[in-house]
Amino acid sequence: MVNGPPRGLPCRNRKLVCADRPGMNPAPIPMGRQMVSLTKTLTLAATLAIAAAGMNGSAIAQDKETVLKNREATMKEQGKSIGAVKAYLDGKGDLAQAKTGAADLTQTTKKIPGLFPPGTAGKSPDGDYEAKALIWTDWNKFLDAQKNAAAKADALLVAVNGGDRAAIEAAFSDLGKNGCGACHTTFREKIEK
Repeated sequence: MVNGPPRGLPCRNRKLVCADRPGMNPAPIPMGRQMVSLTKTLTLAATLAIAAAGMNGSAIAQDKETVLKNREATMKEQGKSIGAVKAYLDGKGDLAQAKTGAADLTQTTKKIPGLFPPGTAGKSPDGDYEAKALIWTDWNKFLDAQKNAAAKADALLVAVNGGDRAAIEAAFSDLGKNGCGACHTTFREKIEK
């Protein structure tokens, strides 16, 4: 049988917790030294919290800049993908490139909510557009618009894979007007220069 209180339970003076070997009760620390130790610990914790908050602010600024750059890059990628389908419809590109572009659109439209985390409002890096605050104040409306655009992109892919030019034109027009266009009209502001 082990003498003394089990590990982790209060010792005899009820001010300390036994962390030593069972049966070995440390000598009580005088109250004055406990207060000094507690004060030093709290001061250190407060200093670390302030330092972390300062670093976090600059990290958030860098993260926002990265998010804005990634957002713009994704939108430009979508423009190229749409351009590949448009080139096929105009007789300037081939069906294989249109299929690749349409497939890419189905993937990038699914990423859109992740491109707009809270706290990332601001101008695009090229300075042409700004995301409207409505994105974050009515997030569900934004998600509905994104899901609609994703469904239109999926329909375009089906049409492109089918190879029927009339079906591709109809799906392309629908995506442009009621998918991408509807979202941009509601949630994007063109910056006048």
